[in-house]
This record gives sequence, structure tokens and C-alpha cells, in this order.
Amino acid sequence: RGGGGGGRGGGGGKRSKPSKPSSRVDELAERWAVGSDGDGTFDEALVVDVYGRFLAGGRSGRGRSADLSRLELSGYLERYLWPHFDGESASWEHVMSIVVMLNAKFGEGVDGWAVLRAERARFDAFFGRALGLPSERAEMPWLERAEWVRFLVRAFGSLEEEMVRVQALKLASLPMWLTLSERDAASRLKAQPALSRPWKFVKKRRTKEAALPSGPPLSSQREESFLPSLLRQTVEALALADERARGAATEDGVGGVDDEAEGGGGGGG
Repeated sequence: RGGGGGGRGGGGGKRSKPSKPSSRVDELAERWAVGSDGDGTFDEALVVDVYGRFLAGGRSGRGRSADLSRLELSGYLERYLWPHFDGESASWEHVMSIVVMLNAKFGEGVDGWAVLRAERARFDAFFGRALGLPSERAEMPWLERAEWVRFLVRAFGSLEEEMVRVQALKLASLPMWLTLSERDAASRLKAQPALSRPWKFVKKRRTKEAALPSGPPLSSQREESFLPSLLRQTVEALALADERARGAATEDGVGGVDDEAEGGGGGGG
């Protein structure tokens, strides 16, 4: 207790107390400072380890925030994650680490897209991998899913960024109407007749793609169902959260009645 009291009494002078996490991050930062020279020292296993120790969705609170800030200050995204990202071979943790670090930059008011802007082909590959993060994992914890959704919100809020706009607007285009019933699609076409010709083209293309041995390519599948599926999942998640909240409230209510009954009995005695 004496040590704790001293920490509080020290005020601002003691705020840099968590030396253990800091030393670990500083030690690791030497690795990606070397890796940034392009001398072949990149280690995907290190990215996986850093994600599990500092960024994973199972961690929250001040400890994670402090580690995240230190990683951001060390240039983890600019010096290691992004220069060594490969859309074909990058691990799930590598893609998710970029998502988390970008969110951290934007959260501090820094333009995260600036780091990625010079590598257009790499960004396109990253964005495609980022969209598929949930499907690459059998189960994605809520905190990780929240980071993923934050990234999507930021992307759709950054349509002035040309490289982002090109990728994001593909997910909010006419092919989404393929998820509508014929009746609903016809109703919308009647209200917007100028879309009739593009709509015929979309349906014709989908028919051709469906006949391919491997079926429609992933990009076409996402144009059609990514946003509708995301909205559906969001509604389901909100319903589940509401159900759990109601269940917890009911349990608290029952507990309260029992406590009152016990309290009343004790008073009567």
C-alpha cells in the first residue's frame, strides 16, 4: 500500500511507471528499425507474436492502450508492417495489425492513409485482405470485430481519398440489387429508369460468372453481398446484445427482490 500511495502522491512524475511494457516494445522496435533497411530480416512470426502480446482483441484497457501508443511511436506500421506486407503471403495477424495501427493513427488525428498512399497496388491487395478478415477466422472476438468495423467506417468516411474511394464504392454499387427480390428490384428500376441498361449488364455478367467452374470471383461476390451481409450481422449483433442486456436486467431484478425479502425479514426480527 505504501508504494501505491507514493505513486499517487507523485502525481504526473510517476505516470511513466509501466517500464516493463515500454522496455519490451523498445526492444522489439530495434528489430523493425533494422528490418526497414530492406536487409531481409523481416520475420512474419514476430508480427504474429507482437499481435498476440500487444494488440489482440482479448486485451483491453490501459495496458493495451499504452502498448498501442508505444508501437505507434516506434513506427511499427511505417517501418515494418507496411513495407513488408504481401497480399498473398501475409498472415491474418499481419493484416489485422495494419488495421489496428491505422485506427490508432486516425484516433490521434493523424492521416493514416498517408503511410499507404505511395503503394497503390499494395493498398488494393491490403484492402481486399482486410475485407475478408472475419471469413479467415472461425471465430473473431468482439473487440477485434469492433476494430475491423472502425476501419470500415473510416474507409467509407474517407471517400475524398482516391485510392480508398475506388475500393470502397465497389461495395456500394448496383450489384447489391442482386440481393433484392425480383419485385423489389423492378420497383426500384421503375423509379430510376436510367439504371435499366446498367442493370441488364450486371445481370448478364453475373450469369456468365455463375457458369464458371469456380463460380463468381470473390470481388463480384463482395460487390453483391458484402454490405447487405454486414448490415444483417450488425442487426443480429444488436439483437443479441439487447437480449443479453434484458436477461441481465431480469437477473438483477430477481436478485433485488430476494435481497429485499431477506432485508425485510431481518428487520422484522
